[in-house]
Amino acid sequence: LWDSAIATGPANPGTYRLVAAVLVENRLLDRAAEVYRRGRRGTGDGDLFTLELAQLLASTMNYSGATAEYLRWLSKNPAQLSFVQSRLSQMTGREEARTAATEVIREALGDRGDLPLLQLLAWLAMEGKKFEEAFEVYRKIDALAGAHGNELYQFAARAAAEKAYGVAARAYQEAIGAPLPASLIPYARYGYAGAVGELQAEADTFASPVRGTPATEAVPLYSGAVRLFQKIIEDYPHTEFSAKSWYQIGLIQSEKFGDREGAVISLRHVIEEAGALPSLRNDATLMMGKVHIARGDTAKAAGYFRTVVAASDVLPDAHDEAVFRLGEIDYFAGRFDSAMQKLGGIAVNLKADYANDALRLGAFLQENAGTVPEALREFSAAEFLARQGKNTEAVPLLLAVIRSYPQAPLVDDALMAVGALQASAGLFREAVASYERLLAEFRESSTELDRAEFNLAEVYQYGTHEPARAQATYERLLADHPKSIFAGRARQRIRQLRGESL
Repeated sequence: LWDSAIATGPANPGTYRLVAAVLVENRLLDRAAEVYRRGRRGTGDGDLFTLELAQLLASTMNYSGATAEYLRWLSKNPAQLSFVQSRLSQMTGREEARTAATEVIREALGDRGDLPLLQLLAWLAMEGKKFEEAFEVYRKIDALAGAHGNELYQFAARAAAEKAYGVAARAYQEAIGAPLPASLIPYARYGYAGAVGELQAEADTFASPVRGTPATEAVPLYSGAVRLFQKIIEDYPHTEFSAKSWYQIGLIQSEKFGDREGAVISLRHVIEEAGALPSLRNDATLMMGKVHIARGDTAKAAGYFRTVVAASDVLPDAHDEAVFRLGEIDYFAGRFDSAMQKLGGIAVNLKADYANDALRLGAFLQENAGTVPEALREFSAAEFLARQGKNTEAVPLLLAVIRSYPQAPLVDDALMAVGALQASAGLFREAVASYERLLAEFRESSTELDRAEFNLAEVYQYGTHEPARAQATYERLLADHPKSIFAGRARQRIRQLRGESL
């Protein structure tokens, strides 16, 4: 009967739509697709039913056919690139769909310089995290569009946001050399310096995530990024870019070089810089407080944190972190009730860097302040020493806590802290013994077992260089704590140890 209806008006597109709609309603998708194709032949219009057919083919996992239909639509409607991209995105979450779509687009492109097709190809490469492929395509897009490096710059920023710092750095360099319009050059130079810094941080972490890099090794490692930031300061004084560069230098000085005096000078430049945005000035003030804690001067540190809390233009996360740091100072000084009061007033944003520390400290104080205040006071004093880099003083104090208060709830935390400090100092065998003791003696009571197993595996992998033991420990972590926050990283390390691609 449907065939008869079509036969009475073979040139009427509406008849084909009606029949196909009924077939789709009855889940006869392949037959509906054939009706649309028949409609094209019957009407003599090969561009009819493009979107309907594309959606049908995607539903039946004919990704190549669906992509071809979307390209047919795009060729007739070149201004609707974003629409086509949004439709493709409904299927390209699958690897096989991305691969099929990429092949169809490449075939359609051939050797032509078709800008919309190149933009689709670049987008698909980014969706699949294939940043090198995307870089090659964006080179062509930039040249074809006469963008003078702007397309490369935009790609570099997206790649850096995805933590693909190597390709981002190269894209920034090419964009700068294009050359970019003068107004974008400082943005690209700052982005390039940041990408270089992140690459150097990755090299540092890969070398040994269990041991702090000595300043003598860190200076040459990070000096390239520091020089790039210094040159930005010279070329763009008293601007947003010089302020941000001073801040990055201050971070490197404090966290990588252990140069607290230098960090104070750099951060003071940010605070006093006219071009600094209020959020950056507050971040620098926060960082200044943390540097003063590392210097052992909690009075000055508290002053900086209070400045942030009182600032009228402070963002919520910066405000809460400053309150948390004030709570930490109370904790170091043994003022546990005051510390808990401050921590209780924080609306913790779990995406913020300080959030886990705030939650852990709050729970730790609630567990220990009322039961073993003496042990907690000695433990907090040891943590304050460790924060100042006085590990040789902190470890004996923690070991004394373990000996003197064997029944205290914080003994496993003390062992965890000892292991971390020993590993950081390169005392890997001692760190192994500390972690193994924690795992053996507190298997039924500690909430830190997954962290201890992960840390122990890292010591085996990067400290004592025993890959078999490292892999076995990562696997034990997955078996014992499959829902641990460390599970994903443990799987990654196992693949790395097996020589598999990550």
